[in-house]
Amino acid sequence: MRLSRRRPTQPDEPAQVIRVAPAVAYDGDLYHLPDWTARRDAERELGRRHAADGQIDTLTLQTGSVPRFHELEDERLGELARIEDLTERELRQARAALEGQKIRLAESQRAFAAARAALDDTRPRVAELEQPSRRPGDGRPSSIAISGSRWPVVRRWLPAALLLLLLVIVEVPILYQVILDWGDSVAMTALLAAGAALIMLVAPHMYGRAFRSWQEHGGSAKGRWLLIGVALVWLGFIVAVAVLRRDALVRPLVVDGEEIGPTAEGAGTLPTMVLLLALLIATALIAADLGRRMHNPNDRTLRELRAKLDAESRAFATAQGVYQQDAGYAESIAQYVESVDRRLAGRTRQLDRGFDSLATAYLGGVVEGLRDPEAASWAERIVARRRAAPGR
Repeated sequence: MRLSRRRPTQPDEPAQVIRVAPAVAYDGDLYHLPDWTARRDAERELGRRHAADGQIDTLTLQTGSVPRFHELEDERLGELARIEDLTERELRQARAALEGQKIRLAESQRAFAAARAALDDTRPRVAELEQPSRRPGDGRPSSIAISGSRWPVVRRWLPAALLLLLLVIVEVPILYQVILDWGDSVAMTALLAAGAALIMLVAPHMYGRAFRSWQEHGGSAKGRWLLIGVALVWLGFIVAVAVLRRDALVRPLVVDGEEIGPTAEGAGTLPTMVLLLALLIATALIAADLGRRMHNPNDRTLRELRAKLDAESRAFATAQGVYQQDAGYAESIAQYVESVDRRLAGRTRQLDRGFDSLATAYLGGVVEGLRDPEAASWAERIVARRRAAPGR
């Protein structure tokens, strides 16, 4: 049965594809016609030999009876029976191959439909995300993530990174002075100061990232209270650090074994404490706000969806190619099954013409061997009579 041809695939028609010619069309031929050229040469040589041996002469040609013709006719009938038998076997094998190919076609069609469904599911999600965010919590990525360019990222976040670096550089000497008595050496004290400075800035920065994630994805009341609790704990740490800094400023300094006045001599304890708290809180808020602005979780979602879309596009193209090839191969098998009658008739005609050419070649060899003009005349009459015979 011929597979119905379908029009080209449209984007909203996942089950339809363009038929493509298979790389190798179905070929189930079990029968192949003889090599007529070689056979004609052999028959011509046989005719010459029979004429030279006296097995056939001009008188035999006059009677119109050529013994070799009966042998060729028997061979033709045997070859015709072989054609019919092999053609029937070809038909059975082709029908079995068609049923098997239909199963493979159904499998590849299911794979193609699944790949198309996955692609159709991801494509609108990517299209929806490819709209720049206008406010936190709108569920959209940043314009930088949409463009995919690296320079806007550098241009936008380099000032923020430099600001964080500047804050770290400023915090290190301040904390070095605060924890001056905690390190066993200058290097240890510097390492402690650097680590404390990083914690004082990285922790609020990470808090800002977590807060932005909560803004985008929302959360339960438990999550909201957790953020509030972390902020309060961090505020407690800030107060503790401010107290340490105040003590470092108001306590007397010892230089070369001699006690001198404190660094903040003349400044009140309360104003110093307020100033230190304001500086620490402002630093933490800057770091937290930078983290909140720099981290949009929708950027990662967009990257993942784009990667997923690329993978699904490749899988879809592969599945479509397999489906098209399977459909084309099934079509070629169906056409092969349908053409069995034409193939049998064509082979029969070629067989008849081929054996006619063998008989003609044999007569030509006989005439060449006899070298008798009269034999040539009778041979032409035999050929003409055979071609005019019914069924030839």
